[in-house]
Amino acid sequence: MEIHTTKLGHILKVTPKGVLDSYSAFDLVRFIKTRWEEGERLVLVNSRLVEYIEEDGISALVELKNFFEKFGGNIAFSDWNEEGLLVLGLFGLNKSPNFFAHEKEAEVWLSSLKIEDRRTLSEKSESVSSLRQTKPIQFYSSPSSSLTKSDVYVPEISTVPIPGQEPAEKTKIGKDLDHSLEQARNIQERVLYCESCRARLRIKTLGRHQCPNCGIQFDVSRTGGVRYLEKLLG
Repeated sequence: MEIHTTKLGHILKVTPKGVLDSYSAFDLVRFIKTRWEEGERLVLVNSRLVEYIEEDGISALVELKNFFEKFGGNIAFSDWNEEGLLVLGLFGLNKSPNFFAHEKEAEVWLSSLKIEDRRTLSEKSESVSSLRQTKPIQFYSSPSSSLTKSDVYVPEISTVPIPGQEPAEKTKIGKDLDHSLEQARNIQERVLYCESCRARLRIKTLGRHQCPNCGIQFDVSRTGGVRYLEKLLG
């Protein structure tokens, strides 16, 4: 996944390009948390170039939303395509105040917010620079913005748990997400048409499948979606 960044006043605009799956979702969360550590408190994620989003991508959005609510600042998401909006609706995120149809609406909302840093003194001592650094992953920034080292490279980091920071119970959004994930897992059976021979296939389980008629293989994700959905559906 490519991640482009620009500045809109005090707002950091992040534009991811590609699919939001288990791999890219981790990169996006790591990238935005790194920029937060560098001082960015208002982040706008324009999702117009996100092709589709999987369950791990949904979890990443919730993680980022909760992170900003807990430690200060805020994040908004905008400009999802039709398929992305359907997935957000499945998990109830389309009704969250952090999600907007258009970038301008998100920008106005972020501009009206008061920035507050909610970290404790002990938490503030934990910075990205103290975390393990490994091989860097390259991201991209807008040509119009001034390039810094952080604009081009973001180091891989491993999560360092902070003792005593686990909440006593899940937040409402967390409970809703768990409920939606459970529903998605329980409704696995669906009918697909083989891309190669157009045979009608009934899918009941996750993982790798093979068409019994022509032998073509495909994967079904944990949400019940197919990786190359647009190629398999008739």
